[in-house]
Amino acid sequence: MLKKIALVLLCSFPFALWAQDKLGHVNSQEIMSQMPEVKTIQKTLNDLQTQWENELLKMREEYYAKIKEFQEKQATMPASIKEARQSEIVEIEQRITNFNQQAGSDLQKKQQELFEPVVQKVRKAINEVGAENNYTYVFDLGTQSIIYHSPKSNDITALVKKKLDLK
Repeated sequence: MLKKIALVLLCSFPFALWAQDKLGHVNSQEIMSQMPEVKTIQKTLNDLQTQWENELLKMREEYYAKIKEFQEKQATMPASIKEARQSEIVEIEQRITNFNQQAGSDLQKKQQELFEPVVQKVRKAINEVGAENNYTYVFDLGTQSIIYHSPKSNDITALVKKKLDLK
């Protein structure tokens, strides 16, 4: 009987060690969407995007007006004026393209700038929950990555390098 108990304990010992590692998951996107700061950020970004769209609309109106004027008067224009007007139209096209690209880039930068404190706040809370509850790893379903790992987790990089004969 004593041997059977010892055998059961010996067999269950590896499972007991494995059970000490706690894994968890979180959906940071869901958490972010419910943060009160996000509504303010979204409104700011929407307002900014509306400003850029209005400016772009003005530029396009100017562009279409120049094209219409050119098409109406090109038959009676001297060649030099025709070339100047065509150059002007091409210049406006380039300004519109550049403005559109710059606006998109600026909007992305502003979005990152505004969301960074919220992301850090969520990340800090996840790290605190992971540490307080003794999780070894917390996986983020929103970004499909590991968002927290315990300092006690095992880094096997050196073992893999050794296996591959890397130094």
